[in-house]
Amino acid sequence: MTSLRPEQLLSVARAYRPTPAAAGGLHFASDLAGFGQTYRLDGPERFPVRLAPSQNRTLPVGETPLGLLVRHDAGGNETWQLSLVGPDGLPRPVTSDERAIHRDVSLSPDRRRTGLAWNPGGQADWVLGVVDLETGHMERWLDRGGYWSWLGWSPDGRVAAVASASHTHRNRAYLLEPGGELRPLLGDALFVPAVAWAGRRLLALTDLDREFVGLVEVDPDDPNRILRRLVDESSDVLAVVPDPAGRRAAVVVNDGPYDSIWIIDLEHGASERRAALPPGVVYADNSSSTADHVAWGDDGRLFVAWESSTAPAEIYELPSGARWTRASGDPLPGLRAPSTASYRSFDGLEVPVLHYRVDGTPRPTVIVFHGGPESQARAGFQPPIAMWNAAGYDVLAPNVRGSTGFGRRYYSLDDRELRWDSVRDGVEAGRWLRREGFATELVAMGGSYGGFMTLAVLVEDPDLWDAAVDIVGIADWHTFFRNTSGWRRAIRVTEYGDPDGPDGEFLAEFSPLRRADRMRAPLLVIHGRNDVRVPVSEATRIHEAAPGSELLVFDDEGHGILRHGNRATAYGRALRFVTERIGR
Repeated sequence: MTSLRPEQLLSVARAYRPTPAAAGGLHFASDLAGFGQTYRLDGPERFPVRLAPSQNRTLPVGETPLGLLVRHDAGGNETWQLSLVGPDGLPRPVTSDERAIHRDVSLSPDRRRTGLAWNPGGQADWVLGVVDLETGHMERWLDRGGYWSWLGWSPDGRVAAVASASHTHRNRAYLLEPGGELRPLLGDALFVPAVAWAGRRLLALTDLDREFVGLVEVDPDDPNRILRRLVDESSDVLAVVPDPAGRRAAVVVNDGPYDSIWIIDLEHGASERRAALPPGVVYADNSSSTADHVAWGDDGRLFVAWESSTAPAEIYELPSGARWTRASGDPLPGLRAPSTASYRSFDGLEVPVLHYRVDGTPRPTVIVFHGGPESQARAGFQPPIAMWNAAGYDVLAPNVRGSTGFGRRYYSLDDRELRWDSVRDGVEAGRWLRREGFATELVAMGGSYGGFMTLAVLVEDPDLWDAAVDIVGIADWHTFFRNTSGWRRAIRVTEYGDPDGPDGEFLAEFSPLRRADRMRAPLLVIHGRNDVRVPVSEATRIHEAAPGSELLVFDDEGHGILRHGNRATAYGRALRFVTERIGR
């Protein structure tokens, strides 16, 4: 067993979002203060200085001639605003629409402007444009309605790469000029998640004619034509980050439980894998992408926020492997790395899993369902999993159908009317643990879509489960769509179905709330009051409907429990709740 108490693992800090400074230092984000804040570091393992201290998340975007650009929200509400932090360490607001979310923030080549998407007044539709950082003036480049994203700038600052999405893994990419002219970019592709210029070279991530997302170079004069495929593996490329000179690019590849980082020579196409880091993944969360945690300095050094199941995210310099931050303190003793396995589901599909075992004996097991559903259980640092292991519980993290990382076909197997097949995968995970003699008792737990999965498996096989914990989960598809933010509804209808159209009947059938009377396992429901993705009403409704359930709501959290104090309260209560109910 670990020498740390389970609750201690819930307040371990991370360091992430490396943002190189021109003077040779580094800005980064960390939850050293108990939630995300911005820090400056003058050298490896120096003492960090907190900038623009706040009681809300404040995250670095990039250094500019006018100061450090940061983004911040309030109470976890994800309504991101922009400010500049000057030499005095104090923030100066750049944006002024407090109801709009400002996302995809991308500094222009001269770093005096930033491209972004925003939804004026909190509307459902997104506008693309440019903010002058000195004046705060916002120039609209595109306002056509729909869900639009800003992907990147051309080197001369005259063209942007943008995308219009109808699904989290379906979009159409374009090159955009200030007058609103759009030119299709890889128009036959189903998905172009990222575009970046490396000098005059135009790079893109795409699944065009492939099962997995690869890295290609596109002809800038004919952006529907691929010049060459740079990374074309049976794995998804998660990020491409060119160096300032445009000669090399750092590429992050999903190799199952772990990531690999490649450095590609763009002139010759040669690549090498960086092996200075132990097996792990680039840090990512629901407010950032993988590329946000990989950054080149102007001097050619590469920084990455890297973590594993036994070590929280810290920032490293490559190729040396030098560690810059010590947010998590000394190494954490006794943490477990998962083993990989799979089980056969009801229709013969092999479902991959990560299995975190305390030892070789049968134990109570918590099945943790990831969110998304377009996401993946991977071997990063998961404080709740570490907590369960430290308390003597095994943990199983299944990648049920609909998970990413296993190809387009796999993540499409749960779309719309196929939704309940992923729930049946979740039930089969529990049956497999019982059948193989791994588990004594079974606990279901998950957040967001994983919260829906948790509620759904309780309905599908009520007698299989001994307890459950639902965190910011969807209880009823009709009330979810009615009450979620308009921009979320627009992007989710393609994945889940339209409750006001022909899909309404099966969405009602697939809503755990409608069959809550079938639930037998004791249920703890946890939610943040400021959640703009899954409204807190989903939590109150399932609590009222599920016999004997318990509800815990945090007034200063949004979609997830991020603050250390709240995390200790929430997951500490989950541990006690489950332990009390199963009689351990």
